[in-house]
Amino acid sequence: MSRPCLPAHRSCPEPPVELPLRAPSLKPAPVEGCAVCAHAAAWRQAYRTGNGTADGYTNRSAAVDCSLEIRNHPHEPRVTRLPVDAPAGRP
Repeated sequence: MSRPCLPAHRSCPEPPVELPLRAPSLKPAPVEGCAVCAHAAAWRQAYRTGNGTADGYTNRSAAVDCSLEIRNHPHEPRVTRLPVDAPAGRP
């Protein structure tokens, strides 16, 4: 009984893939003239900086939700429930 001819074992079948450190479009641009996109962009900035949020802390998860809402233009169906009022500016 003969054994099938198998190739020599290699630990890595192919060279590693080089990935970029940052994806270029993680921050989608709001569509001009769209009130929902503008509102989501304002809240995204507030959540990223903590300037304008009720507690003054950053919230990266909520900022990503705002980016998803902007990317989902024309907002059917809505991805997130944004706060009704604009973020409050702090001096």
